[in-house]
Amino acid sequence: MLAPFFMWMEGLAVYQSSIYLGPGVNLAHLVAMVTFMGALLLVDLRCLGFGLTEQSVTQLARSAHRWLIGGLAGLVVTGIPAVMAVATQEYENNTFWWKMYILATAILWTFTVRRKVVQSHDPGLGGKAVAIVSILLWMAVAAGGRLIMYL
Repeated sequence: MLAPFFMWMEGLAVYQSSIYLGPGVNLAHLVAMVTFMGALLLVDLRCLGFGLTEQSVTQLARSAHRWLIGGLAGLVVTGIPAVMAVATQEYENNTFWWKMYILATAILWTFTVRRKVVQSHDPGLGGKAVAIVSILLWMAVAAGGRLIMYL
C-alpha cells in the first residue's frame, strides 16, 4: 500500500551520488540525537532523583525544553533524507517499522504524559515511573535505528 510512496521518496533522494552528503546527514543526525537525548535524560534522571538536584524538575524541564525541541527538529530534518536514500529497503525492513511504531509511541508519551508530569511541582513516585518509561522508549528508538542495518 505504501510501496509507491517509498519508491517516490527514494527517487527524490538528493545525496545518493555524493560521498560527502550521506555521511554529513548521518553526522548531523547523530548530533541531533545527542542533543535530544541529553535534554531528555537531564529531566528524566532528575525525576528519578539523580543529576541536577538543586533545581526542581519543573525548572529543569523548562530550561531543557528548547534543547529537546531543537534536537527533535534536527532528528526529523536529518532522518527524512536518511530514509529517502534507501526508502525501498526500509519499506521492506520489519525493524524499520518496529522503530517507527516505537517512535510514534515515544513522541506521544513525551509530549503528553511526560510533559504533564514534569510540569507538576512534585512528580513523586508516578514521576519516577514516567521517567523510566520515557528512557526505555527512547532507548528502544535509538536501538531500533542501529538495528535497522543489521536485521
